Amino acid sequence: MTLEEFLRPHDGTAGGGEWHGEPHTLIVRSVRPPDGPFDDGELDYDIEHPPSCKQEESGDGEHSYMVWTCDVAGHAGDVGLEFSLRYTGTPVTEPGTYRIQGWGRKTYVPDYGAYEYDGGVGVIEPEAAS
Repeated sequence: MTLEEFLRPHDGTAGGGEWHGEPHTLIVRSVRPPDGPFDDGELDYDIEHPPSCKQEESGDGEHSYMVWTCDVAGHAGDVGLEFSLRYTGTPVTEPGTYRIQGWGRKTYVPDYGAYEYDGGVGVIEPEAAS
């Protein structure tokens, strides 16, 4: 499944929107496959951020450090990059260099009379750049 196929509306409702972040480069050195349905596996990786991504200081005093503030870093920090890639339907199963990007979708759900927000990180086609 491609990122675009995943982002197609599932219920045909109107009133939402989609967005995509800047492409990033994911360099995967090793992969531990998932061990069961509730395990996302593990990636040993680095992310190369585009120039548009910014960093800011987090923490206090001698415990401060720099963090990326982009959507890819946000998803990786909140739920884990492995989960986000798997959730999007584009899991990384082999070491290599990949182009990835964050995405989001807002869909109106008439049954609840509210908007549902969804998002994650997906691999951009072609699957691997290396």
